[in-house]
Amino acid sequence: MKKRIIIIIASVLVITGLSVGGVMWANRTNSTSKASQTTTTAQQPTTSITYKGKAGTTALALLQQAAKVDMTGTGDMAYVTSINGTSADSAKKQYWEFDVNGTAAAVGAGSYVTKDTDTITWKLSSY
Repeated sequence: MKKRIIIIIASVLVITGLSVGGVMWANRTNSTSKASQTTTTAQQPTTSITYKGKAGTTALALLQQAAKVDMTGTGDMAYVTSINGTSADSAKKQYWEFDVNGTAAAVGAGSYVTKDTDTITWKLSSY
């Protein structure tokens, strides 16, 4: 009887140890992959950003809600110079372009009032 109890206790300890070890290994694997994804993402500059339109809100206002934006001018006269720390480099003839539903916008971002059905994409372009 005493042998049987010892075997049962030993079995429970082995099974518990394997379960805990498996959980710890899985958590370590998930933490490592999340950290490397964050590091990789943080090191890559923003070269485009896409978001949905919102009826009655300008493309510029929505961009400012979605990202850190630097610009010159305001409102209708705003010119975006940097998105999430990535600046357009005039020496490389770069600028931030915005498209509405895949087509270059005909007006400035501060003037374009979006619709719920719009998809707005900003991309670092060259001329």
